[in-house]
Amino acid sequence: KLLPMRRPHPLADPRQLALQALQTGQLNPAAKHVEVAIRRYPDDPDTFVLAAMIANQRRQNDVAEAHLKTALALDSLHLEALVVMSRLLAATGRIPEAIPYAEAAALVAPADPDIWNHLGLLLIQARRFADAAVVFGKAVRADEHHLPSRTNYANALRDSGREQEAIEQFQRLSQTQRKDLNVWMNLARLTLAHGRFAEAVAAAEQAVRLAPQDSTAQLMMALALTENMQGESAEPYLHRAIELDSENALAKAALGYWYQQKGEFAASLPLLEDAMAKMPTHGFAYYNYLRAKKAYDLAPGFLDALRDRLETPGLHTRDRTDMSYALGKAYEDLRDYESASTYYSRANELAYQTWLAAYPWERDQYSQRMSHTIATFTPARLDALKADGLTDATPIIIVGMMRSGTSLLEQILSSHPDVMGAGELPFWHDFEEEAYDEGRQPNPAKLRALGERYLADLRRLSHGRPRVTDKMPHNYAMLGLIHATFPNAKIVHVRRSPADNCLSIYTTAYQRPPVFAHDRQNIVFAYREYQRIVAHWRQTLPPDRFFELEYEDLIARRDELTRELIDFAELPWDEACLHHESNQRAVRTPSLWQVRQPIYNTSVERWRRFEPWIPEFAALAA
Repeated sequence: KLLPMRRPHPLADPRQLALQALQTGQLNPAAKHVEVAIRRYPDDPDTFVLAAMIANQRRQNDVAEAHLKTALALDSLHLEALVVMSRLLAATGRIPEAIPYAEAAALVAPADPDIWNHLGLLLIQARRFADAAVVFGKAVRADEHHLPSRTNYANALRDSGREQEAIEQFQRLSQTQRKDLNVWMNLARLTLAHGRFAEAVAAAEQAVRLAPQDSTAQLMMALALTENMQGESAEPYLHRAIELDSENALAKAALGYWYQQKGEFAASLPLLEDAMAKMPTHGFAYYNYLRAKKAYDLAPGFLDALRDRLETPGLHTRDRTDMSYALGKAYEDLRDYESASTYYSRANELAYQTWLAAYPWERDQYSQRMSHTIATFTPARLDALKADGLTDATPIIIVGMMRSGTSLLEQILSSHPDVMGAGELPFWHDFEEEAYDEGRQPNPAKLRALGERYLADLRRLSHGRPRVTDKMPHNYAMLGLIHATFPNAKIVHVRRSPADNCLSIYTTAYQRPPVFAHDRQNIVFAYREYQRIVAHWRQTLPPDRFFELEYEDLIARRDELTRELIDFAELPWDEACLHHESNQRAVRTPSLWQVRQPIYNTSVERWRRFEPWIPEFAALAA
């Protein structure tokens, strides 16, 4: 859209005649009138802007550009000349040349949101998303009701990685643009990525209401429900997404992954194969396919093709990350541990840049928090707090460093007919701070209130069973709070060979990684802090409430240790606990393949195969 002239001219003025002819589409008369105007007013920049507009309409871009340069030579701050020049250059694909003109226009008219918005769109085309977000922010500040700018601002924040701010902007848009499908889809996608699952479900529900025939909306609803621990409710949406669009590779990959969560690995493979065929750059499909299929069973040329796809120009970092993890696992299957190490390292570097580089882990702060917890929850303090605790013994708390075997423990326990496996519940992580007074001192009344809310969550998930497992690994940092709140709850700690444990952390892909993941030194530091605080609980918690076992011992002496575990939990013996691989509950952790298998020992001493490339982890075995 071309800007109007800054000032009118008398009717007899050839400039006015040229403008009238241009507005009525009479381009040849307009060109003749403007030629007269140029001869009569050679020092008037408006005349040359008008001449440029006419030349542009006649597809004489070189002539238009020359007229605009003349206008700017006469007046370097001529707003219309700057804007029209930037639009002309952008229309001919010269985005880097267009941007300085748009920047100059924005400085001339800083209160005009249209000009800021125009500059932002140019920056988007140049893939300068961070700069575009700043510019759209200025447009919004110039006019907070300027809808195009606010929409573009939200999109630019999303694309520049400022996702939390993007969520806020899409939430504002959702209040006024309630029928805008893109707003709700973006809100669902971003809240899902940041673990705000209930919000993601609500946004996806609105998207489905607006567009019930939209395959992508159905897929988003399924993903949100799955993350909100409503996987069974999600499956119909996945089938509906594929029914509406048989080419929806993302939906097929998601349904394949859901089948893996349910332990139906054979059913997952055709879906993942179809997803890879339809969308050859979808890394998530490759990663899950190779989790369920050994590399030596792959079709000839599969790995060669995957390596080539990994180098696809413009491939999204997350797809590149998943493909690297997939290749690492494949080469490990083939016992080419050097190649496996190369791809695992590459995957971790990419994942670190995606998830953690912008928020470096504060090791000292983490360690100080552990020290404060150790100093706070002494035996005497715990005895005092437990006096006001809840007597309910519903929870069975399973802890350990992540990738230590907590999923296997839960699968064994939840095979018992009296136990429901609830998976990794974020409750204590999300609400821990509500238990404290100033100075992070635990308050008995606050603990009791938290405990009642936690019990309500467990009962909602229990399906009528009297005991419920919560296997959030990092609850090891909060066992003082948990034991003070539930003095009768059973706590099971599983520990694993440090080198194997850390290697497993490093070679696992995460949808939302812990703060110490993807960096070997950070993993080792976190592991030592874990060892330090567990040593405190070992000395502090009553032995009839705190049970420990070694992962390696469980592999070697499954029957004996399983019986000890069930006895510790004060459950009647049930043979089903010796056949955990038959447990049909959905498993959503990275261990979903392993816990479906009979007890095996191939993961014991795994670190030795990678020893030359993991010196930090190997040192833990010394």
